[in-house]
Amino acid sequence: MLVLGQTVNQSASAAESRYGATAPKLAEQQSSVGGPTPTTVAEMWSAWCARCHADDGSGKVKEPTITVEPMDFTECKVTTPEPDADWARAIAKGGPGVGLSPEMPGFEDSLTREQISGFVKHMRGFCKEARWPSGNANFPRPIITEKAFPENEFLLLPVVSHATEPSSASATDVGLVAVYERRIGRRAMYEVGIPFYNWDFQTSRASAIGDLAVAIKYAAYASTTTPRIVSFGLEATLPTGELYKGFGKGTVVFEPFIAAGTMVGDWYVQAHGKVELPVDTLVDRAYLYNVYVGRDTSAAPNTWTLGVELNGENRELWVTPQIRKGLTGTGALAASLGASIPVKYRGERVVSWVGYLLWEFLEPLRARR
Repeated sequence: MLVLGQTVNQSASAAESRYGATAPKLAEQQSSVGGPTPTTVAEMWSAWCARCHADDGSGKVKEPTITVEPMDFTECKVTTPEPDADWARAIAKGGPGVGLSPEMPGFEDSLTREQISGFVKHMRGFCKEARWPSGNANFPRPIITEKAFPENEFLLLPVVSHATEPSSASATDVGLVAVYERRIGRRAMYEVGIPFYNWDFQTSRASAIGDLAVAIKYAAYASTTTPRIVSFGLEATLPTGELYKGFGKGTVVFEPFIAAGTMVGDWYVQAHGKVELPVDTLVDRAYLYNVYVGRDTSAAPNTWTLGVELNGENRELWVTPQIRKGLTGTGALAASLGASIPVKYRGERVVSWVGYLLWEFLEPLRARR
């Protein structure tokens, strides 16, 4: 029933003329040709949905009835990252409900909530490969806390802080980290991060690249019945920054970490902890932990998400309230903004403005019209 294609050349009225806009109309067509009215989800799929999506969910039909290319539900790497709520919304409200093709009509007035859930389960069955983590555990990304779900994303993460020291040339420090994340197979991913800095150095401003970071992550546990996931990973930072200007640590640092996520009612709860282990024993070790709690304000992919993090490093602690917003109807482009506020040592630490611009590059940004 879903038409999650990217190219749209027909209006919703044209789609209705091709295959009908509601289940009752389709049922009437079925009855008028003498066939039995479908009653089960499997029968309704074959009678109403297969003409566009094919019986096997591949979207490959001999005579296409629409101008968009339907999603191939048998392609697990594309379909499994999507949560059930997004699929149910697409069935209920049609393609426009998830920022995509109006050739996919809405069925919220024709199907019960139980039937919509049945369709989602039926469509999940088109992925025949086991061990793909469920998209129900693909929670919105916090600003600082590492997600447990493997991703295909590109991010820009800015940090801006303003000190109160009047003696420096400029009291504003700016950082920007560019991060590329790519999924490997079912449960693994790798990540490359390049930091850029611009801040005070003695009596002038200095700009430089910091320590390059590379990481690999593996989802060791992903529940098939509840939105729950746990991942382990290892990050390594390489001494590419200028140590004497404060842009790096001057040594390779290995950082084993664990990340986890679950749902408590309507709330997302995510946690992340890691240990920094410098190769140079003269450089201090560090212990970092992050906990995030947040919730969406609606079921739309471009909804607002409100959340707060606790971020700790050794004996220091910050609280980071934040907001997140999907920038397109599909939610493939999103932005977040927050303030990292010191809880301890407030006389020595300043508030930092943090955030990100995120692009899920395997997802369509919007339906092209």
